[in-house]
Amino acid sequence: MGADMNDDIDASEWLNTDEPPSLRALRGKVVVVTVFQMLCQGCARTSLPQARNLHASLPRGDAAVIGLHSVFEHHHVMTPEALRVFAGEYGLTFPIAIDRAREGLPIPATMHRWELDGTPTLLVFGRDGGLALRHFGHVDDLRLGLVLGQLLAHPSGGTAAGGPGGDEGRDDAGGEPVCSI
Repeated sequence: MGADMNDDIDASEWLNTDEPPSLRALRGKVVVVTVFQMLCQGCARTSLPQARNLHASLPRGDAAVIGLHSVFEHHHVMTPEALRVFAGEYGLTFPIAIDRAREGLPIPATMHRWELDGTPTLLVFGRDGGLALRHFGHVDDLRLGLVLGQLLAHPSGGTAAGGPGGDEGRDDAGGEPVCSI
């Protein structure tokens, strides 16, 4: 099926929010979803600091940043309690969903439904709800800034950055480390 703003995140719990955000309700804003695991080096070194900076920099009325903690390995140590401590230590104040575990299966619900390859993965949705960027691995700050600038410049919507479905980019050869499924 792939990622879609009509298909909300299936979370067992949310951190840093009293009101869990709905992707459907965020239509009209540019939405950045960073998919991560606490023990993923590429997430801790590049993707989460990038998401923290985006959350601090993007205009709240026009954009939203959401974290999706999708655990597919080391399940026994990546608990909600550990994630709360991790988020506090790393200064992650944006809403973070804990992807719902599927009984007897290693891949959690949203990661499975969105057909993600691993972590880190970055998803950017345009104001119209269309997927503008989907990238496995770290997205360079300049490139991401250009994509977000294009999307934010079009108040009526559009997924101008990369066309339908985004770039489906992968950065798992060289560059920052990734955690593949």
